[in-house]
Amino acid sequence: METETRYCRICRIEIPKERVEALPDTLVCVKCSEKMGGENEVIITVVATGKPGSLKKTGQEVMVKVKPRELKWVQRIPRQK
Repeated sequence: METETRYCRICRIEIPKERVEALPDTLVCVKCSEKMGGENEVIITVVATGKPGSLKKTGQEVMVKVKPRELKWVQRIPRQK
């Protein structure tokens, strides 16, 4: 499968084809992703069930939500030659 050439939205260097194949929605290179603490934000919520007023919890449900981080706060660097 042919992947498109994609450039990092922050430093403007080419994102390796292997990264684009593994993460098709990626917008930044590995180096910039590490600097910003990851390209996505993971939100984990644990919900326990139990009788009203009881401290004993009988079941747990874990919800995981992944959302992309906003890139607007990052200063862009001109493309390297």
